Amino acid sequence: MTSVKEWIEEKIKNEYIHYFEYDKFSQIVEIGRGSFGEVSKANLVNTGLVALKIIFSKNSEEELNEDNDEFVNELKLLREVDYHQNINRILGITKDSEFYILVGLKFLHSKGIIHRDLHSKNILVDNGRLLIADLGLSKKLAEITTNSMGNRNGMVEYIEPQCFKNIRYKKDKKSDIYSLGVLLWEISSGRLPFSGCPRNLLDYYIKDGHREEPIDGTPLKYQKLYQECWDDEPN
Repeated sequence: MTSVKEWIEEKIKNEYIHYFEYDKFSQIVEIGRGSFGEVSKANLVNTGLVALKIIFSKNSEEELNEDNDEFVNELKLLREVDYHQNINRILGITKDSEFYILVGLKFLHSKGIIHRDLHSKNILVDNGRLLIADLGLSKKLAEITTNSMGNRNGMVEYIEPQCFKNIRYKKDKKSDIYSLGVLLWEISSGRLPFSGCPRNLLDYYIKDGHREEPIDGTPLKYQKLYQECWDDEPN
């Protein structure tokens, strides 16, 4: 039985469906949402204003399969009738690779596990998918002690400020969320965070509330996401 992923890849290869790189979209603004996903308006390079439908990721495999089936069915129907002037035309599909990280992290947290060392060197790429790797420092929430010096292990650039403010601080899910924010900024910039700060001062720099500046052209919604993640008290 052909999977949804295989079906889509085959249709893209046969030019039945056009594929757009996600970075070709800019000025993405949400205009509506439902249980299945959200719709945003966006500008597409060499095209102009378009509607961008984003499908929500589900917690269970069953829910995900149901939504994938609905998505494929909608694609098939639109491709049959989108030539008509009064029918919404489908231009193609895209995917935002960063959301692979979010979905993976959400799954770890649902199992009561925090990664504790999330950074770009622990993200692998497999056939276009981003995979969270290296769970060597990961722990079950119930196993974490309040006075662990291990809080400062890992890449300093990604360690939350609380770890430098309080030696008895207990890492939790928010620790991973902070690291995720820094990682999302790095993806948008293409360079390591705080590269201009001396290594021996970096922990003080982060503790004092310094963060990287947004890169010009970054979609405001994406910018807001990583800034909320690296807040002193991320949600």
